[in-house]
Amino acid sequence: MTDPGMYFVGFGNMLVEYPSYFQTMYLVRDRTGIAEEEEDRDHPPIIRGALRARSADGLEMIVSVSFQWQLNPRSLKPLYAILGGGTIEESLYRDEFVRFARAAIVKSCANFQAPSFFTNRTLITMDMFEKVVAAFQRPDLGMDLIIQGLQLREVDLPDAFDQEIVRTQEQMQEIEVAYAEREEQRVAMTKDLRLAELKVAEVKQDSFGKAEKTRLENVAVVKQILVFQQRQAQANAEILSKFIGDSDPFGRLFEIMEIRALNAHNDTRLLINL
Repeated sequence: MTDPGMYFVGFGNMLVEYPSYFQTMYLVRDRTGIAEEEEDRDHPPIIRGALRARSADGLEMIVSVSFQWQLNPRSLKPLYAILGGGTIEESLYRDEFVRFARAAIVKSCANFQAPSFFTNRTLITMDMFEKVVAAFQRPDLGMDLIIQGLQLREVDLPDAFDQEIVRTQEQMQEIEVAYAEREEQRVAMTKDLRLAELKVAEVKQDSFGKAEKTRLENVAVVKQILVFQQRQAQANAEILSKFIGDSDPFGRLFEIMEIRALNAHNDTRLLINL
């Protein structure tokens, strides 16, 4: 019966009560952080000691976990037939639930190496949850429980291993610092390289500019010389054309130049400009 109400119980019969709400199972070393639940004295939380397990590399550890579970109504009759009633005095199934949970947790711990319990607890918690769900959903036994969640509360490894883990973490931090320093140096060298590349590009651009300036100046000088020589050649050609019919054109040209120089000469100077 899962509906609330009043029910008639005949002579020689009784009602066996099971909790309908979520229950909590604690497998812990002590009760620190566990609230005392006084609301239901017939169905208090299951609290047992922490369990011993071994990692995949054979290291012994003490594991503390907790999870929430709820009975499915359709599994109550098979559960009663195998493990009895539901009160705290008659609830043999509670001890069996502890055994199933311990077996699932031990099986899960054997899948991971000891360092993983420090570096990848989320994955381990998920694996433990899957193993616990599989342990409490067993149609062959008529057992069908709802597992709400699982918390990996504590993992206690040998002191020597803990010390090695601390030293390993210190070395890993030193490695991270070295990586950071190397990255800082790489960034600085990359910056220097970039500045050098920009400087080379600037020098090349300046050299190209100077070379282009020199080329343009040379082109202008050559062009000017060519123009000057062409015009001078044209002037000389015009001058020679005046004396082309003369028997001694060059002598006649020099004579005219001498006369013109004398006419233009400044008598205050000693030299004549030809």
